[in-house]
Amino acid sequence: MKKSLLLSFLSLCLVLGTLGAQTTLTNSDLVKLSRAGMSDDFMLNLIDTQGSRLSSDPSALVALKNEGVNERIISAVVRKSPSREPLNSDSVLRLVQAGFSDGFIINLLNAQPVKFTVDARRIVDLKEAGVSERILSMMVQQGGVRELPSGSQISIRLIDPVDSDRNKEGDEFRASLEDPITVGNDVVVPKGADAKVRLVNEQESGKFSGKAGLTVQLISISVNGKTVPVNSSDVSEYSGSRGARTAKSAAAVGAVGAIIGAIAGGGKGAAIGAGAGAAAGAGAQTVMKGQQVRIPSETVLTFTTQKPVELPY
Repeated sequence: MKKSLLLSFLSLCLVLGTLGAQTTLTNSDLVKLSRAGMSDDFMLNLIDTQGSRLSSDPSALVALKNEGVNERIISAVVRKSPSREPLNSDSVLRLVQAGFSDGFIINLLNAQPVKFTVDARRIVDLKEAGVSERILSMMVQQGGVRELPSGSQISIRLIDPVDSDRNKEGDEFRASLEDPITVGNDVVVPKGADAKVRLVNEQESGKFSGKAGLTVQLISISVNGKTVPVNSSDVSEYSGSRGARTAKSAAAVGAVGAIIGAIAGGGKGAAIGAGAGAAAGAGAQTVMKGQQVRIPSETVLTFTTQKPVELPY
């Protein structure tokens, strides 16, 4: 008995030691924690506070379920890292067959993009395969979408500041839509709708030769209460070496987008456009002190969609 407890303790230490050496949380980490018997509250706290490379596409969710991770934890994964892969009738069927509850699947349908062509024949096939009428009704309701073309610009205003001293890759930040999104003559997403950006790179040295850098990306907007993933350009900002205030083109570091920065050698921060890039709103300034880079709350960033965005009715 004592030997068994000791082995369990050593296993837990190994899991925690592995996590401690990482900067991001993965699906594999959650499986290890679940197998080690960690409580839901402990795992939920990790998901909320750690940077993450979690995946919530249907195949990843089924894999987590098959490994014994419960729906409460899997729901937190979906909230932390919404999938960009649209749910279709086949993926819904896979979730049903994996044993996910109706409530979980319906919440997923409300939270992630969908792409359904559900005619009468397909409805019958899904019903016979075990999909409930409750889920089928939701699928029928969500069958129609509008498309925002690739190359469209979306401007957001940051609610949370981004700071190179405190934040790390994978951290997410609240924002709101600065300008309404229109398709044709219709406003499909109003100004002020919720949005999220993610810190996709926080570089302190290496190829940037001592410069601190931040790269953020728009990852989702809220449409009629539903989270819609966005594949967007990046916005990057770098401090100068030896404390110089320098702005560099995002294209020069492989990012698609523009820069928020300060004019080299001069006064306070200012926005510098670089083609299809980012802009700071009135009064918003990027603060750089030494190797620190900070994008303040209320800064306006403009991203360019890299793929079409499907917007639900």
